[in-house]
Amino acid sequence: MPSSFSMSASRRQVLLGAAGLSMALCSRPAAAQALAPVTTALGWIPNAEYAGLWVGIEKGYFAEGGIDIKYTPGGPNAPGVLVSLAAGKADYAGADWMPFLETVEKGNDFVVLGAAFPTSPAAILSLAKRPVLEPKDLVGARILTQMPADKNTVDYILTKAGLPLDYTLVPTGFSPEPLLAGDGDAYFAFATNQPITLETMGMKEGVDFHVTLMDTLGYKTPAGIIVAKKSYVAENRPLVVAYLKALIRGWRENSKDPKVAAQLIIDKYGADYGLELKQQIRQNELGIPLIETAGSRGPFWFDPAVVQSTIAEIAKSAGHAKMPATADIVDLSPLEDAIASL
Repeated sequence: MPSSFSMSASRRQVLLGAAGLSMALCSRPAAAQALAPVTTALGWIPNAEYAGLWVGIEKGYFAEGGIDIKYTPGGPNAPGVLVSLAAGKADYAGADWMPFLETVEKGNDFVVLGAAFPTSPAAILSLAKRPVLEPKDLVGARILTQMPADKNTVDYILTKAGLPLDYTLVPTGFSPEPLLAGDGDAYFAFATNQPITLETMGMKEGVDFHVTLMDTLGYKTPAGIIVAKKSYVAENRPLVVAYLKALIRGWRENSKDPKVAAQLIIDKYGADYGLELKQQIRQNELGIPLIETAGSRGPFWFDPAVVQSTIAEIAKSAGHAKMPATADIVDLSPLEDAIASL
C-alpha cells in the first residue's frame, strides 16, 4: 500500500522460495471456451503469499465455478494493481488500504470484498535481550523501519494504550540483520518473512527472538484487501461468489500440506523468480493461520467496524480528512454467500 499498516510486499518481502507435483488438473470442463475469463492483479511476484490461488487453479476449483482464471504478476516494475483494475485489465486486485482510499477519492467505484489476511502479518521483530511484547515495550525504543509512514502505526499503538510518544525511528532495509547488529531495539517486519531469516541462522522464536503482530499490539487492520469494481460485482454476482468460493477452497486445501503449493511455485508459477523451496514452504506455513480469524464466519472475513475505527484514524493521519461510509466501500455479502455454499 504502501501504507503504514499494509502488507506492502515491495518494501518488506524477501521472497527466496516436499512434495512433488502430485495434484492433477481435475474437473475442468472440456469446453474451456465456455468458461468466463477472470483476471486477478497480484501485488507481488507469484509466491507463497498466493498459495491458495495456485492450489485452486491446479485442483480445478475455478473451472468448476465456470471461471477461466488468469493473473498478472506484481513486482517493482509492474503497474499498480488498482491502475490495472481501473483500466479494465483486471477484475480483482489484491490491494492496500491507503491506495484504495486514494483511488476512491478520485471517483473510482471500487469496493472491498474481503481480505486475504484478516489478521495482518505486519509485526514487530525483537530480540530476547529487549523484547517487544506489548505497547509499553515500544516506549523509548529505537525502531528500525523502511518507511517513515510507520510513525503513524507506532503513534496509533501508543496513543491507544495511553502511553507517551517516546521512541525513535531508524531507517533501514528489508533485512533484519541491522537488528542483530544492535542498530535498533525492534524491527518493522512481516511475520511471514524476516523471522525466517533468523530461523535459518539457528535462532528460535520465543527464545532468541520474538515476533509480535501489530494486531496483538492493538493495531487491527486486515491486509491484502480483495478489491473489485462495484459495477462488476453487480453485473456478475454469481461469478464473484464462485471466485471467492474457489479461493477459499484453494486455501483450505493448501492448509493440509504447505509443501504442495511451495513446490508448485518453484516448478511452475514462480519458476522464473529464483525462489527457494524451503523458504516458500516456511512462508506458506506462517501465512496459513492468518487467512481466518478466530470466531469469524470464515476465511477472508473481517469486522467492517474496523474501517471506521483503526483504518479511519490512520487515514486521517495520512491526510485523508473525509472517510467514506463503510457501506459505500465494503461489501462482504458475496463472501458470505461463498462461505455459506461450502
